[in-house]
Amino acid sequence: MSRDKAALDQPANPPWMGTLARRLREVRRDRGLSLAQVSMATGISKSFLALLEKGQTDISLGRLLPLLEFFALSMADVLDWSASERDDVVRAGEAPFLFSVAQGIDAYLAAPDRDRPFLPVLVVYQPGATMSQYSEHDGDEFVFVLEGGVRISFGEEEPVVLHTGDSIFFASRRAHRIEAEGASVARTLVITTDRVGE
Repeated sequence: MSRDKAALDQPANPPWMGTLARRLREVRRDRGLSLAQVSMATGISKSFLALLEKGQTDISLGRLLPLLEFFALSMADVLDWSASERDDVVRAGEAPFLFSVAQGIDAYLAAPDRDRPFLPVLVVYQPGATMSQYSEHDGDEFVFVLEGGVRISFGEEEPVVLHTGDSIFFASRRAHRIEAEGASVARTLVITTDRVGE
């Protein structure tokens, strides 16, 4: 399978959705919380949370991070894949689909070992794709452009445009939004030290 094909042929729901649904439901019930209470605390609708706990919907990064922070869970707590023959190797075109950051922006796990102090993710941006909202979360973030170009906005600051070979490092609590720059597909390696709940 070519890298281009792998970047476009993700499943309707990522393989860890069952683990996420089960874990969120268990944690919420163990803490005696209602869906309405979680909705009030996170700003995510009760109906969406109900579907999520049943594993009947995908979730974007913008919604996932507030949930993980609210429940004090890490990404490692919700990622679940069967062990491969080599747990330290991810072959080209075989990176597991992680989640859709937004329409036209898909993230893939760049390393199978999730019990590390950082999370490496390959992010593919279709032309014109943009994050629907600004993201803020714990940790630091490193973005390296593998192909194409991206534009990173930091609130009222002047946007930063990065092209192939460019990189940027910033605190993830700095509100940021990333979008494709130009008319071609862009690919980035994003490494975050976000260990939500640890």
